[in-house]
Amino acid sequence: MEPNELERAAKLIEENESVIIFGHQWPDGDAIGSLLGLGIALSRAGHAVQASWPAPLELPHKYEFLPGLDLLVEPDEVEPAGLAIAVDCANAERLQELKAPATGARDLVNIDHHPDNSRFGTVNLVDPGSSATAEIITRNSGALGIVLDGDSALCLYAGIVTDTGRFQFTNTTAETLECASRLVSLGVEPHAVYENVYQSDSLAYIRLTGEVLTNAVYDEELGLIYGCVMQADLESFGVKMNETEELIDDLRALKGHRVAALFKELRDGTIRVSLRSRIDCDIGTVARNLGGGGHRVAAGYTSGAGGIESAVRELKDEIVASGGNTGCR
Repeated sequence: MEPNELERAAKLIEENESVIIFGHQWPDGDAIGSLLGLGIALSRAGHAVQASWPAPLELPHKYEFLPGLDLLVEPDEVEPAGLAIAVDCANAERLQELKAPATGARDLVNIDHHPDNSRFGTVNLVDPGSSATAEIITRNSGALGIVLDGDSALCLYAGIVTDTGRFQFTNTTAETLECASRLVSLGVEPHAVYENVYQSDSLAYIRLTGEVLTNAVYDEELGLIYGCVMQADLESFGVKMNETEELIDDLRALKGHRVAALFKELRDGTIRVSLRSRIDCDIGTVARNLGGGGHRVAAGYTSGAGGIESAVRELKDEIVASGGNTGCR
C-alpha cells in the first residue's frame, strides 16, 4: 500500500457525508461482507450510505443472515454521492454499469487485495498480501476512522472466512487470524457463520451438485478437472446462478489434480470460467492471458459466446501455451 494512502482515505471519509459503496457483479462472500461491513460502520457514523453491485442485485441465500441489507440499492437507482468506494474490484470495468457513478464521484477509494489491481481510484488501498478485502478493512479500520461493532464485524468475518476457505487456503496468515480474532471479540459466533454459509444449501442445489460432479471430466495429462453449469441445468433444478459460488470446491476434492475449472453459461450465452489450482500452479496468469484476472490459486475470466466446448478448448490451449511459465504443466 502506498504511503499516506490510509490518511488520504480517512480524510475523504471524514469530509463526505454521502458515500456509495460498490462491489463487482456476482459478488462472493468477500465482496458482500466487505460492502455490508463497511457500509454499516459508515452508516452508524452518520454517513448517508448506498451499497450496490452490477445487475442482477441478487443476494445468495446463504448471505441473507447478514445485517445491513437495508443499505442495498438497485444499480439503476443509485444517486450521486460525494465519495465512491469500490471493494474487491480489480479494475473499474468490473463495476460495469456502475462504473459511471463510481468514477463520476468527486473521489473514489479503491479497496482490494487482487495482485492485478489497476489502481483506478483517487486513493488505492490495495494490499495483495491480505487474504481478503475484508481483512484490509478490519486491520485498517482505526486508521480510517471507522468504528466496528457486532454487525459490521459479522459481515467482515464472513468475508474473511469465505476467501480463506475457512482458514484453510494458503492466503491465511497470522495477521488474518489476528483480524478474525478481533472480530470474534466483537461478538461474532464462528459456528453461526459456518452454519449459514456452509450448511444451508437447498436440496435443489445438492442435486445440481450431484449432476455436475457426475458429468465432470478429468484430463489426466493436463491435471485439469472441470464441470459445467448450463442455464438448462439451473432451470431444471430450480437453482440460481449466484448459488453456485462454492461448487468448484467440490471439484477440487479430486486427488492429484492441478487445476479445477467450473464453466458457467450466463444468460447472454457467454461462459464465466472459475479457476482454482494447487499452490505450485499460477492460474492467475492463465486467467489474465484470457482477459480475466485473480490470484495465483484462484482466478476467473469470461469466455466468448462460442459455447462450452469452445471455452474448454480455449482453456486447455492456454494451459499448454503458458504451462512452462506458470507451472501448470
